[in-house]
Amino acid sequence: MKPYKIVGIGCSPRNGSNTDILVRQVLAGADQSGAAVEFIKIADLSISPCDACWSCSETGTCHINDDMQAIYPKLLLADGIVIGSPVHMGHSISGTAQIFLDRTFAFWHHKKLKDKIGGSVIVSNRRGGVSAMRVINDVFVDHHIIIAGYATGFALKPGDIHKDERAFREAQALGERLIGLCK
Repeated sequence: MKPYKIVGIGCSPRNGSNTDILVRQVLAGADQSGAAVEFIKIADLSISPCDACWSCSETGTCHINDDMQAIYPKLLLADGIVIGSPVHMGHSISGTAQIFLDRTFAFWHHKKLKDKIGGSVIVSNRRGGVSAMRVINDVFVDHHIIIAGYATGFALKPGDIHKDERAFREAQALGERLIGLCK
């Protein structure tokens, strides 16, 4: 059995997206470094937005009964979490990513993700990569997740990420770095 568990969260609404490809490359690097890995495609699930009820501040759990309930235990058991998003509207993460990140608020009050290792994956077509990465990293900081780094890629059309060799090297290195920090 592999000693570390890394969960990759793909937040692109597109099937077979450039973002998913790069998140899977991070997971391949982690797998080759000795981790058990799992990829979760958020767009394939039914996840409602946070309704800001704040009941999680008391209970430590979210009351919304949807597919996020199956993801919560995976996040708790993971040693590392990789979150990938395309840049939307030239400046930030996808709506899919925002809904997922907002729903992790259920863990915030009780610091349930503290000291896990996090990495971000951003795919853009020129603009917005830094601001999108900042959104994900801000959530990591709020949860007291240790940031291992990031991988960024350039793509205009579906499949274009395969032309970005640097992105694949960054993703591979991020997967290895996640495990290095887990150790």
